[in-house]
Amino acid sequence: MVKVDTSKVKKWMILEIDGKLARVVETAHTHMGRWGATDTYKLKDIVSGKTTIFTCNAGTVLEQAEVQNKAAVYLYSAWDTYTFMENDTWEMYDLDREKIDDVVDYLKENLDVYLTIFKGEVLWVILPPTVTYVITSTMPGVKWNRQQAWTKPATIETGLEVQVPLHKNEWDTVVVNTLTGEAS
Repeated sequence: MVKVDTSKVKKWMILEIDGKLARVVETAHTHMGRWGATDTYKLKDIVSGKTTIFTCNAGTVLEQAEVQNKAAVYLYSAWDTYTFMENDTWEMYDLDREKIDDVVDYLKENLDVYLTIFKGEVLWVILPPTVTYVITSTMPGVKWNRQQAWTKPATIETGLEVQVPLHKNEWDTVVVNTLTGEAS
């Protein structure tokens, strides 16, 4: 484990607290007059998914988990199991849907991703910031509205419904931001 000062803790960092791994979701620093400063973290337990609040004195040394981000490619899914292959070693990882539920709607075959691995176990999948998809179904845009910045619902090739510009039609491509879900 790597020791890290509370002032260096950032969002998405993985900490080991009381023998459990937790991902930092939010950070806050508070200084109350004569009393010392405190750092408060909103943590999400890696195993259970529960969110907790952790507060400690500023300057406390915490333990950062040593995780690796390895380049991989999404291959296919069979029922609720999703298969990924690490690029360097060709090692295969089968992940259950419940473990990666927040990224499943963005997965398409041969998508390059990163796997966050701790002691040989995949913790989660990191998607690229933007991915290009094909629109499989949408309603036609109203001709007089095409000059406007309005949007309409569309279903992309993964089955996810996103809002696309009015001028986009079926079989057009659209770039989706995987962090916000916005399409352009």
